[in-house]
Amino acid sequence: MALDPIARGSRWRCNPSALPNYTDNELFCGGFQVQWGTHNGKCGVCGDNYGDARPRLHELGGPFGPGDIVRQYVRGSVIEARIRLTANHRGYFYFDLCNLDDGGAEDEACFSKYPLSLADGSRNWYLPSTAVGEYRINLKLPDSLTCSHCIFRWTYVAGNNWGYCEDGSGRLGCGPQETFKTCSDVRIVASSDINPSFAYCTKAV
Repeated sequence: MALDPIARGSRWRCNPSALPNYTDNELFCGGFQVQWGTHNGKCGVCGDNYGDARPRLHELGGPFGPGDIVRQYVRGSVIEARIRLTANHRGYFYFDLCNLDDGGAEDEACFSKYPLSLADGSRNWYLPSTAVGEYRINLKLPDSLTCSHCIFRWTYVAGNNWGYCEDGSGRLGCGPQETFKTCSDVRIVASSDINPSFAYCTKAV
């Protein structure tokens, strides 16, 4: 689950007024069999079962998606994302932004416009061990992007299933894998527009 910026389904962990989702570590597209057996790998944009009616639970307009801004960032800055794993399935993370100020929908086309890079310029962050707990990842925000409402998305592609690789060989981590996603509502501003008193969370997580 994403703790910083805090994900929609996890807001209750730092703000008692938020609707609680006590299974916020299970936004895995409905599960492996549903994602791959029923929906051919498709997933709701924020980790829900693709087959659920829209807005899905964790999408804007759903029970966990009121759109409350939980974090503000300065454009072009390097930010730290905090991710907590309660089960480690190997694999890797990647991150995207969707800018709702563009007038688009919260969909894959929107997220595809702003794939985030790690601070070192690479795209994917591979789990360095099989440990559970908290991981901190440095990400570079786009230099030219400001938005009053952007959606920050974390995706975790697990790597503990055996399958066939693109070269035809078979090994652990190849082929279809379990996938997790969460969405967080953020604002990105110029440095001169930062609000130093802004705070969504009322307690640490």
